[in-house]
Amino acid sequence: MVNKRSIIIWLAITILVMLALPFAVARLASECSGMALCMMLFLIVNPIYSAILGYRCGKDIKKMWNLPLVSAVAFLAGTWIFFDIHELWFVVYAIVYLAIGWIAMAINKYINSSNKRNDIYPFSDAPNTAVFICSHILDSGEDILFVSHDTDDGAWQFLCDKEHNESDARIVSLKYVLNLDPTISNLNDLPLGYCAQRKSKSDKWVIAKN
Repeated sequence: MVNKRSIIIWLAITILVMLALPFAVARLASECSGMALCMMLFLIVNPIYSAILGYRCGKDIKKMWNLPLVSAVAFLAGTWIFFDIHELWFVVYAIVYLAIGWIAMAINKYINSSNKRNDIYPFSDAPNTAVFICSHILDSGEDILFVSHDTDDGAWQFLCDKEHNESDARIVSLKYVLNLDPTISNLNDLPLGYCAQRKSKSDKWVIAKN
């Protein structure tokens, strides 16, 4: 979450980049170097800043969604005031900067949402609970197609669809298996004495009593 001080800081940076820099170029640079500096502002500095600002706004869209819009408007104001050229291309640039900012904001929002979902641990058993997994899954990358939650000791077994013997058994943590295949989170409430099967990783689990 952000506070008012953070928003004020980003507003100040926006004014510096979108207003102060164009002013400096228009007033201080020579005609020859001014053109090169303008191109650097329009094609490099402003797009990069728009992406940075938008990405930062993605951490709290409710409070900061309008900052990319403010940045784009500030760019228009700066170019129209200091360069005194009312070209349609400046509007196009502003729209592009706004789009970059909002896209970066959406990307950050998506990443944060995904991380929050991944941080939710679904099982009642502790993450470091020792579970059985077959060597075919662990060593050969086979899919988990059979899961058993044993009645006598509450042990979890995660197997593929191949034939197994005792030498195929490996012991890992429940959290390790969840990271290996997040789809097992759908079995977080699998009762003792039940098993779940599926034909492929994309299929739904079929629950049955052992």
